[in-house]
This record gives sequence, structure tokens and C-alpha cells, in this order.
Amino acid sequence: MTTETTETADIAGTSGIETVDVVIVGAGPTGLTAAYLCAQLGLSAIVLERRDGPQRSPAAHVVNARTFEIWRQAGVDMVSVLAAAQSPDEAGRAQWLTKLGGEVIGSLPFEHQGDDMLAITPTPLRNLSQHRLEPLLLAGLDSVRYQHRWVGAQQHDDHVVVEVESPEGSYSVRTSYLLAADGAGSRVRNWLGIEPIGPGSIQTFVMVHFAADLTELTSPNLGVLHFIVDPTSGGTFVCHGLRTDWVYMCPFDPETDPVESFDEERARSIVLAAMDHEVPFEILGISSWNMSAQIAERYRDGRVFLIGDAAHRFPPTGGLGLNTGVADVHNLLWKIAAVESGRAPESILETYEAERRPVAQFNSDQSLINAFKLIEIPIAFGVTEDVDASVAAMHETLADPDRRAGVEAAIANQAIHFDLLGLQLGHSYSGDLVMDDGSEALVLEEPARDYVPSSRPGARLPHGWLPDRRSTLDLIAPDVPTVLVAAGAEAPALDPSVPVKVVEVPVEVWSEAFAIDAATALLVRPDQHIAFRGPVAGVDGALRAMFATNADR
Repeated sequence: MTTETTETADIAGTSGIETVDVVIVGAGPTGLTAAYLCAQLGLSAIVLERRDGPQRSPAAHVVNARTFEIWRQAGVDMVSVLAAAQSPDEAGRAQWLTKLGGEVIGSLPFEHQGDDMLAITPTPLRNLSQHRLEPLLLAGLDSVRYQHRWVGAQQHDDHVVVEVESPEGSYSVRTSYLLAADGAGSRVRNWLGIEPIGPGSIQTFVMVHFAADLTELTSPNLGVLHFIVDPTSGGTFVCHGLRTDWVYMCPFDPETDPVESFDEERARSIVLAAMDHEVPFEILGISSWNMSAQIAERYRDGRVFLIGDAAHRFPPTGGLGLNTGVADVHNLLWKIAAVESGRAPESILETYEAERRPVAQFNSDQSLINAFKLIEIPIAFGVTEDVDASVAAMHETLADPDRRAGVEAAIANQAIHFDLLGLQLGHSYSGDLVMDDGSEALVLEEPARDYVPSSRPGARLPHGWLPDRRSTLDLIAPDVPTVLVAAGAEAPALDPSVPVKVVEVPVEVWSEAFAIDAATALLVRPDQHIAFRGPVAGVDGALRAMFATNADR
């Protein structure tokens, strides 16, 4: 990395080149969300993507409630997005079977997707495959440049010069900030010399993407995940569209079984071996991926920030990668906008890593717990490295009521893997942008699973329905803090030079959603997390504290 610090270097060589506030490297869901937020916040931005278009094959598929809430605030066309998601009736369970279409051994709900969730969030979790999602996000943007590849940068005190290669030739862009959303193998992160911490290779999988209508094999036991317990197969079917798109995923050892050996003929035989009987299907793609659990040692270097998979890599057991990345940019970009507009000191950007890295660590830890806990099921079946003996053990186990009960108990023990509401909605921040009110945080039996709405500082603002069927979350401005007061309560006296939105909330919603009295006010950050809870008279001081320099704290 080249860093120049003189005033001359800040200006030299940049006249006449394109200038934007933010350059985003990577047009996956995290990068596209960043582009939406930039547009909403008045930040000029471009997105550089080395691919020639949106994702073509399935990848991430779990979009949780918090991500939908963020997109709702960011101005994403939620009607189109939700219409493309799979129905909970078709993608609402995880199944364990001998083979697809064979005997069902156990079943668990896949997260909370029912209408009962509308009391907690306006947008419950859904399964929406990335290859369907990206074109929908792209439709609302004009800042994405496909086949434009980031090749390097020079970082200065007040800007970054980004070097780009495109089909039309090379060019440079001057930007105030560079956001690396370029995935697990981030070239930007490598350029910065930032090391990922954690196991880089836990297991390797081959993925066969195929087109098929598998209603015949799955009905009436529909679900988004179908774990095959037969030791001759031992993979997982992932439903990306019951009648259209499927992936079969199984582990392999690349040291002894090169990925190149998985040609179409072999891939077809692998899929067929995991089915109870053959149905027509067309192979659309074969790929491999490496499961890891790593978090970047730091999230920032000067004016360059790591977001999404460039900052953290999780096992897929929990569906947390995409969702954590979206929340990363929701946390970061309002702070960048506040600095660029002069409303906040640059030191506010230090809170990005301080707030988001612990969340990534928690999510990574839970994903690892989920992944390793799955091993309990083959252990209960008596599976060993001897495939023939393992098949015999499976049949013996299923025929023995006591041993079968042990397998069913092992499956039931996976419940938290598919019940992570607390992790999705319950993260709470602390630090310089949260004013501690002295209250004790609620101690939950299982923080990853359990969620209790709270108006305690640091928490996500609780959702409640307003008389016009908007959510309380919809009241929060995306660019400036929002002061919430109960209707009819004393109005706060605020410094007119500090931009802020003040909203009155109907008393019945106030008491039910926030569980606080009408004399208490809430100051909510643009990312919908509560910064202050206390008397109306204390709001102005809390606002000043939020935007104070480190020296003034």
C-alpha cells in the first residue's frame, strides 16, 4: 500500500479524474446495499464488480428480518423482493431423511416465518436465493459497473485514488472512502495486509446446481434443507425453488479427490445416489467451496473499510454471512455521511469496528457451534469411516426403537441452529455512541435464540404498528438522529444547529412497544439503534455527546 501525506500529494495527479464520495468494490448483496444507502444519504458512489453481471447460481439464501428492515429503510423495492422469496409453506422446515423421497427421520421448523412474527418485525425472515435477489437490488441502482475490476489504490490523508481496469481500458477514480465488499478472498483486504483470524479451512464441499421439479420427492415433507443420512450419500439438498432450482452439497477431500474430477457424469451420479428414485433434472453448474470461520484482525485502514465477507467468513450453519454484511454497511454509512456533511468528527468512524466486530465474532461462534453440533446425528447412527458397516448401522438403528430415539434426540438438539431470532434482532451496541442509562441488561437463557424487545440504549428500536400500519422503525430518519416522544409529552429543547428529526408516537403504541412512561424520550440513531433513553431535558446533551470529538468526551 502506498500512503502519501503531504498536501501536494493530495492534489497531484488527481485533476481531471472522476471523483466520488465512495467507491464500493463488489456488487454482492452487501455492496449493493451500500449503494442504496449512499444514494439515500446523498453520497455519490460507484460499485466496481469484476463479474460480467449479477450472481447466476445459488449462494446465500437466508434473508432475516433485520436485513429486510434495513432494506425497507434504504428504499429497496420490498414488494418485488418479498414476492420473489419462497413461501414458508415450501421453505419452512429442515428435514432429515434416508434419501430424498425416502423415510423421514426427523424434522424441525426453519426459523420463525409465520404471521405471529409481525408482532416483532414488519418483515419476517424468508428464503430468497442470491441469484434471484441481486437482479432485484440492481433494478434500483445506476451506479454498478460490471467487468470493472479494482486493481490497486493509493491512500492519502483526505482521499484514495482507486485504479480500475475495464473492457474499455484502465482509469482512476478519486474517492473519499473505499469500501471493500469483494468477498471472502478480498483483494482489497490482502492489499492492506489485514490478516483474517480463525480457521481457514474446516471442510470443503462440492455443490451441484440443477434444475428440477422435486415436488414428487419432497411432498408432503417440504422444506428448505433436506439432510441425507444414508452414509453412501451424506449430503444436503438445498431448495432454492421447489419446482425450479436445487443444490446438492456434499463434503469431499480435495487432497485425495481433486475438484476437477467432478464432471457432469459424476455429479449426476452423486445426486441420483441421494434420491430414493430418479426424477428428471438438468445440471446447471458444478462448483466447490471451502467452509471457514475467520474475522479480519481489523476492519479499517485509514479511509478504507472492510464490509461483509471481506471482514468476516462464517460457516453457512445459521445463514448469517449476507445478513451480517448488510448490517455492517447500515452501521457504517450514516457515520460517513455525518462526517462528510460536517455534522460529526472523523473519530465517529472508529465506532464501526468497535460495534460491528463483536457482532461478527458472536455470529461466527454460533455458526461453528451449529456446524459441529450436526456431528451428533451420524454419531447417533453409529457412522464410521467404513461405509458398508455404517449403512448396516443405519438400518439397525432405525429398526431399534431405543437407538432410533437417540437419533431423534440428536436431531431435536439441533433446534437452535434453526431458531436464531435473538441473534438476528437482539444485538446491542455500547460505547461512545450509546448513552448508558444505568439499567441492567436482561440476562437471557440463550441469547442466540431468545429475543425480548427492549428500549434500553444500544438495542434495536422495538417494532410496533402505528395506526396507519407503518412500523415504529419507519419513523427513523436514515441520515440524522430521531427523537421519539409520546404524543402530548413535553417537546425537547434542542440546539437548532444540530440536525435532528422529532416525532410524536401515539401513547398506546409508546407504552406497548417501548414499555416506558410518557415522560421518557428516546434518541434513535439512523441505523435504528437507541442512543439515549431518559428525560426529555436530557436529549440535547445526548445529541451533543453523540457528535463530540474524543477530546470533548
